[in-house]
Amino acid sequence: MRIEFDDGYSFGRGVFETIKVVDGKPLFLDKHLSRLKKSLRFFGIEKDIDEGKIYAYINSSEEKNFALKLIVSDKNFILTSRSDNYRDDDKNYNLILSDVRRNSSSKVIYHKSLSYYENIMEHRWAQDQGYDSALFINEIEEVCETSFANIYFVRNGEIFTPTISSGLLKGTMRDYILESYKVKEDVISFKDIDNYDEAFISNSLMGVRNVSSINNVKFNKNEKTKLIQRNLEEFGF
Repeated sequence: MRIEFDDGYSFGRGVFETIKVVDGKPLFLDKHLSRLKKSLRFFGIEKDIDEGKIYAYINSSEEKNFALKLIVSDKNFILTSRSDNYRDDDKNYNLILSDVRRNSSSKVIYHKSLSYYENIMEHRWAQDQGYDSALFINEIEEVCETSFANIYFVRNGEIFTPTISSGLLKGTMRDYILESYKVKEDVISFKDIDNYDEAFISNSLMGVRNVSSINNVKFNKNEKTKLIQRNLEEFGF
């Protein structure tokens, strides 16, 4: 693999997508490529995405179930793969609030850019504290997302998820859930999370996973999580 030196390497001016491949088929590829192309336009990167190369890479792989990563910058179009660690993971997640505050006025955080390492740092910090991941809130303490997933809350059977303007990435699995279920996008204050009965998270590799706790707040229900998980089984989650 050859990587060309450009603004993606120097300054993070580039984007990536991580796609779940099940039985040799990339799930929700159209959604991933749509988001990727929008972000390329945002960064002013003029590059055509050759879907043929994506399918050729998948078809040439000896593994048929894996996580495919697509990285694009001015001079680079890179395909890599790794194990899909969520295939054998059905645990409930315990989250801890990050000390880092998301800046909702930032233009970059709404894109899956190559400037992603803060997420990884906070995720590893949370694990070092004995939790599964970190939760981000913004400068006025509105809930945003976790270090690697979108988050949802349930009260009286109704699903809520933070509005994009609070400062979060518009996930492909989030799009699917909003299209498939009745979900209210809303401003969710961190101080109010104990008013909800259930919480769960989503990303394009895990599908959805139940959240058992955030800091000291416990969530004792998982009905909506289980419902969505059952419906996602048809895709191979």
